[in-house]
Amino acid sequence: MKKNSWKHVLQLGVIALIAGFILKVFFGGAPANVESYCPFGGLESLATYLNTETLACSMSVIQITMGVMLAVCVILFSRLFCGYVCPLGTVSEWLGKWGRKMKINHTIPTASVADRALRIVKYILLFWIFYMTLASSELFCKNFDPYYAVATGFQGEITVWMSVISLLLLVVGNLTIRMFWCKYICPLGALSIIFKFTLTFIAILLLTVLLNYTGVVHISVIWALGITSIITYFYEIILHKSKTFPLLNIVRDNEKCNHCGVCTKKCPHAINLTKSKVIKDVDCTLCGECIASCHQQALSVNGKTAFRWIPAVLVVVLFFFSIWTSSHWELPTISERWGDTSKHLVMFEKEGMRTVKCYGSSKAFSAKMQHVPGVYGVTTYVNRFAVQVYYDPQETTQEEVEKAMFTPTKRKLETPPAEIDKLKIITLGVENLFDRMDIVYLGNIIRSHGGFYGIVSEYDCPVRIKLYMDINKQIDKKELKSIVETPEYDMPQHGGTVQKIKCDYRLISLSEKVDTIGRLEFLQEMFPKSGTTFKQADETYKGKETAVYEIEFPQLDLPMYQNMLPYFANFISVKPGIIGFETALKIDVPVIRITYAKEAATEEDIWNILQEPQWTIHYSDGTTEDINAPYNFEQPGTTLSPDSQSAEIK
Repeated sequence: MKKNSWKHVLQLGVIALIAGFILKVFFGGAPANVESYCPFGGLESLATYLNTETLACSMSVIQITMGVMLAVCVILFSRLFCGYVCPLGTVSEWLGKWGRKMKINHTIPTASVADRALRIVKYILLFWIFYMTLASSELFCKNFDPYYAVATGFQGEITVWMSVISLLLLVVGNLTIRMFWCKYICPLGALSIIFKFTLTFIAILLLTVLLNYTGVVHISVIWALGITSIITYFYEIILHKSKTFPLLNIVRDNEKCNHCGVCTKKCPHAINLTKSKVIKDVDCTLCGECIASCHQQALSVNGKTAFRWIPAVLVVVLFFFSIWTSSHWELPTISERWGDTSKHLVMFEKEGMRTVKCYGSSKAFSAKMQHVPGVYGVTTYVNRFAVQVYYDPQETTQEEVEKAMFTPTKRKLETPPAEIDKLKIITLGVENLFDRMDIVYLGNIIRSHGGFYGIVSEYDCPVRIKLYMDINKQIDKKELKSIVETPEYDMPQHGGTVQKIKCDYRLISLSEKVDTIGRLEFLQEMFPKSGTTFKQADETYKGKETAVYEIEFPQLDLPMYQNMLPYFANFISVKPGIIGFETALKIDVPVIRITYAKEAATEEDIWNILQEPQWTIHYSDGTTEDINAPYNFEQPGTTLSPDSQSAEIK
């Protein structure tokens, strides 16, 4: 029996690509960003953007273009994504064929009670997914999407029990019931059918926009979707076929057709093609299996047998057109304004803001800029690490705004050997370096060349960089230039992988002045001291006798351990008797000092707390989470004497 080879090549290509993602994870690689090209995620992203005018971290422009292109494709050409590209559609077909070979697969008759009852499930799931997505500004479908779970090796942002149930429905459902997932469960299938009833979809969309624009009533995106889903469901179970759209359809030549029924047998959805001249069934994906199986050449696309290859070509063309479109179009992650909106504002754009890399960091940047006098708005584009800042030139200048954006950064690259008493400090002027992540990248590049122990950035134009280096190391401007202007380096990632970081730093100047600093003074300057007092505990034990428990933790000056200090504070803040903590440098060894009430805790109690294998983290919304303790304390600490507590340790 003939097959539509165009379709099978595309299906196998997609499955092979996903298999590559899984193998990558299996061999220790990072999970792939498999939702990047998901049109359903794109339509979720678009709905979120229309609702809040923001894009969360997991959402991207390429997703949105894929989603929009899917809608256009269904309206004009049919459900081509379902028939040619969707991995779940492909697996559903394969499982159905295996089920029929095992004689356990059955077809639920169209328009039967069971068929009509089951078809509402996908609309309920569609509404639920969009409702949760709009509420959280994150792609909720990832919680249970079997494609996402498998493609990431179950290491993505999933809810395990949801993913397992979805996977069972996909496998068991399709083995026993023909195209069970696609007909009854798939929320993207529900959306595709909504798009097939194009005129109704457009009418509800325009009515929603009109009512919101005129202020008659505000209708949220989610309720407009709910109304559309209800209407479309009844269209599906009563009419079961679209009217005007799509523009491409399977056409049957009644004179050539001998009504053998092979086409219906080979159709993945078992559509009875012998009853109509033009097939507008809502389940039709224009997959072409019926055309390939017809011995009489009675079936074609729009009456042209030569058009049978058009759907597959359209899939490829639309896919690459989506990628091209996304590369020439962008949406802001956030766009916020505050203060007097009548002011005449000036905008300037700053690229290279690598720390503004997601929705959360964009909001943090906005919060920071709201405290800057004269600034009244920000827009961020995380895909290219760019920010736009809106300010009143009557109140401030671009230079003052840039200075407020700049975060001075210091970073110890290596601990100088004990035999080194002094280090020398040289000052550079470096261009295209502004964000604090640039100091991380440039510091890693410099450290790999040896003899450099620290780096500090200070605001200037160009940015002023101080390098702390071996006092005996010769200063060679040509060598420094080649180091600073390294175009690319490999940054190690968690799990043993590496990320290629592209850099564009330019050495503009090298000061002739050379300063020196003592080794211990350097270590003190580089050590990131921190600490806090827990307000509730401080009030509870106010006036009570306290003590300070000190424990050495040599790894504390490493960034990965510094980043965990807020979690450490959260963990110990609820322990009996713990009042607060601070980090310090004792000679050249990092220590943690925990203040406790002697009537409620002992040295042994604190040591037992620090030895707990898991930390319970308490969040502001009342939820908790247990994480594996990231700190490993090897030796117990001691309580400082009153004299040592009051003395400054150099």
